[in-house]
Amino acid sequence: MAASGTNLRALVTGGATNIGRAITECLVRDGASVVVGQPDPSVAADLAARHPDRVTAVAYDQGRPEDCRRLVAAAVEALGGLDVLVNNAALSGAGAGGAFLELEDATIDRILAVNLRGVIQLSVAAGRIMRAQGTGGVMVHISSINAIRPQLNASVYAATKAALSNLAQSMAKELAPHHIRVVAVAPGDIWTDTYEKLLQELKAKGLKSDVAGQTPLGQGQPTDIGEMVAFLVSARARYVTGTTVVVDGGLLA
Repeated sequence: MAASGTNLRALVTGGATNIGRAITECLVRDGASVVVGQPDPSVAADLAARHPDRVTAVAYDQGRPEDCRRLVAAAVEALGGLDVLVNNAALSGAGAGGAFLELEDATIDRILAVNLRGVIQLSVAAGRIMRAQGTGGVMVHISSINAIRPQLNASVYAATKAALSNLAQSMAKELAPHHIRVVAVAPGDIWTDTYEKLLQELKAKGLKSDVAGQTPLGQGQPTDIGEMVAFLVSARARYVTGTTVVVDGGLLA
C-alpha cells in the first residue's frame, strides 16, 4: 500500500487558494510533500517559501488535455512518485453560473472541460502511475452538495459535480485490484476569499444564492474540508472508497 501520513507524495490541483490551500496545508502538516497545480503558480509563492522542501507549484490549464498529463508528469518528477491525487480545481461561482436558457456554448464547453474532462484526464494519468508503482494510492474528487441538491443558476456546474461523485464510485470498483482508493468529498457552504464578491456578482446578474445563510452549523471554513481530505488519504481511512463524504454543517439535513 501507499505510504501513510508522513512521506505521502501528493498532487493537489488548485492547491494554493481557498479549499485547495487548506488541503495542501493539512497534508503538509501531516508530513506529505505536495505539488500544487495552478494557472498562475505565483499565488503559491508564499506556500512554497514557508515550506520550501514540501511544496512545489506548477503552471497548467485544466481545460487542456496535454496540460493535465504534463502536470502529473511534473509531479512525479518533483516528488519521485505519486501516492495521492486531489482533484480540487474547478470553475465555480459566477463564472460557472447563469440562467439555464441563457447559457452559451463557450461557457458550457469550458465548464465541462475543466470540471469533468480535466478531472478524468488527471485521474487516468495519475492512476497509471499508481498502478505501475504497485504500492496503491488514493484519489479524492472535490464534488459539492450541488451534486445532491443543485442550487439555482448553476445547472452545468451541478451536473459536473454529480458526475464526479458517480465517477468516484466507478473508479473505486475498477481500481480496487490495484489498491487505489477513490473518494469524493462534497463541501457545503464554505467561506472563500471571494465569497462576498461572488454574492455581489450574482446580484448584479439579477441572481441570488439559495445556499448562503441556510446552514444549521453556520458557514464552514476551508480547513473543514482540508481536515477531511487529510483523513481520507491516510491509513485511518483504509476501508473507505467508492463513496461521497458530505461535509456541509447540516445543510442537507
